[in-house]
Amino acid sequence: MTRVDEFLIFSCVFCVVPYACATLTIKQIIGPDSIEIGSKSDLILDCDFDAQGEEDVVLKWFFNGLEDHIYQWIPPREHAYTLGSLKNFIDPTYRTSSDPNQMFRALKFKEINPALSGNYSCKVDTNDEDEWLTKQLIVYSPPTSFEIYLTSGNDEYPGDEIVFCEAFNVFPKPDFNLSLAGENGTIELPEYFKPKRTEFSDQEGFYNVTITLPFNSSYLDSGTTKFICMLSIDGTNYTDMKSVEHFVDNGGSYRGASILLSLLLILSLVLAT
Repeated sequence: MTRVDEFLIFSCVFCVVPYACATLTIKQIIGPDSIEIGSKSDLILDCDFDAQGEEDVVLKWFFNGLEDHIYQWIPPREHAYTLGSLKNFIDPTYRTSSDPNQMFRALKFKEINPALSGNYSCKVDTNDEDEWLTKQLIVYSPPTSFEIYLTSGNDEYPGDEIVFCEAFNVFPKPDFNLSLAGENGTIELPEYFKPKRTEFSDQEGFYNVTITLPFNSSYLDSGTTKFICMLSIDGTNYTDMKSVEHFVDNGGSYRGASILLSLLLILSLVLAT
């Protein structure tokens, strides 16, 4: 028997001994990437890990980096601890499994709140090694009001028409854009069109956003122009669109009526002679 064979046999025997071939793996963090406020009464992020044969296992959760330690559990103890900035949001009594080595691995939030948006890291430590995995969660709220409308110009906004596009009480800060479309497709916003965007947030971080566009109808091509306002929230599937149409004649109808009137006048003169 060669030394290589002896080594292989020894290795196989060694791995039969309990804890000699321990493994630590965090498989995944189970939970949504985004969630709408009011869509559910609670929220769960589950750290699915395997610590087969490991000793002195400690599971920890962190929020937005490893400085904000928000949860800790030492298997197989029958209690976990909440701490840090999200202490009051987490239910430490929630059990995700009846397995004493897995039961308190998940975070259960008692309510869905904007303060929960951020990056969550599950970290598992043992005597020999540690593993950690991070997942981003976006808590969002669609606007309570979203509309677009046309009004006449005034002293504050020069031009004969004004487009207002408004979204209120949306979280987090949305992507918010105004574009134009004509009868033949999308129109680039002319350089002399100067939309003004204003936004502010309240103490809870909810945004009110407005785009104002004063313009002169004479700068638009004849026909129907559609003003389109698009709102979306990064990291979610949420998107919405509002539009309003504006018809521009630019004198085409007047010229046509003048030509017709001239022809009728000429015809009447001919018939009168």
